[in-house]
Amino acid sequence: MFIRILIITTLLFTAGSSFADTYPELNGVQVFVLDSKYNGNIDTLFDGLKEHGVDTVFLRVFHNSVDRYHYLEKNSECRAGVYFNTDEACVVRDVLGEAVDSARKHDMKIFAWMATRTLSFLKTPEFMEKAYDTSGMKNGYGMSIFHPEAAEKVRGLFRDLADYDIDGILFQDDFILRYREGASDYARMAYEMETGHTLTQDKLFGCTGGHSLTKVPGGCPDVFLPWVQWKNEKMMEFYQSLKIESLKINPDLAFAGNVYYETPLEAEKGMSWYAQSIDSMLSFGFDYLAVMGYHDQIAGELDLHRDDALKMVENIADNLAQRVAPTSRILMKVQRVSFAKNGHIDKEQIENICDMLDKYAFISRVVVPVNKLEDISGTCLVN
Repeated sequence: MFIRILIITTLLFTAGSSFADTYPELNGVQVFVLDSKYNGNIDTLFDGLKEHGVDTVFLRVFHNSVDRYHYLEKNSECRAGVYFNTDEACVVRDVLGEAVDSARKHDMKIFAWMATRTLSFLKTPEFMEKAYDTSGMKNGYGMSIFHPEAAEKVRGLFRDLADYDIDGILFQDDFILRYREGASDYARMAYEMETGHTLTQDKLFGCTGGHSLTKVPGGCPDVFLPWVQWKNEKMMEFYQSLKIESLKINPDLAFAGNVYYETPLEAEKGMSWYAQSIDSMLSFGFDYLAVMGYHDQIAGELDLHRDDALKMVENIADNLAQRVAPTSRILMKVQRVSFAKNGHIDKEQIENICDMLDKYAFISRVVVPVNKLEDISGTCLVN
């Protein structure tokens, strides 16, 4: 195993890109759904963003069955698919090609924001990962990275993405293995083959009393923690395969990964809940860490006052600033609207987030979401 990882890591370093080597500070926007007024006229958006000092656009290039379509179109033949040319999925429209052309005209960077495990067209009974459950096995969160055909389909999508003149790929926050996932036949057999241990629901989640973890719900330290660390290793190996395939086609690509807010501050929770680790993301070659420090969401989920949630985001930035060099690789996301039903965040809250980030001289940032030029008003991006 060590030799295999060493070989892969060597290949990654030798194929490293000039963009990733320099890690420029990014001042970006993340586009969820392009407004209809840019249909056939996307240059208007890039004109305005460039004028206000935005240098990077992160564009959603996947379409799941619950998503709104770019340009708010309603008559696509694709219930699910992608916004770039490929034979691996239904092509809604080559929006990525349109955006790349405009980005190049304006001397701006563009990242393709791509999903993996929750692509609707891969969440089939054949490809789904399974989760341990008291009643047996149930469907997990997304497709199984252990299924060879499913994994190869994702690699094919990334190869086709890399064929575009993009600057990088942002991994959607579905690039995780959740708490109980890893129960499929493919996953269980792989674990047993590599470790010699056969896992069951009771072994992983049936411990009580002195055997229970204090900070992580459920699990035995002598069985559970090695298992989640193994899952993290498998995620990183899958990431490396996607990266290597992409770099073969476009050696100048940079790679960004979404980071959950728990992961930097509480490593055990990040590993247990998501099979996600800052150390492994850095070791295995993510160029940028896109931190989902959504203060409004944090406040709602943890029942915190907004000021306390802001302090938590600051603690995340402080933590990463001590671990990540250069600090431009830290891509802090600024939540512009509430993900709750009312959708509103006071302008003062956004200003407070922006003021906090200003103390970090070279930290990168991206405002989320920006679907039209007016969305950047009152944010960190306005000159």
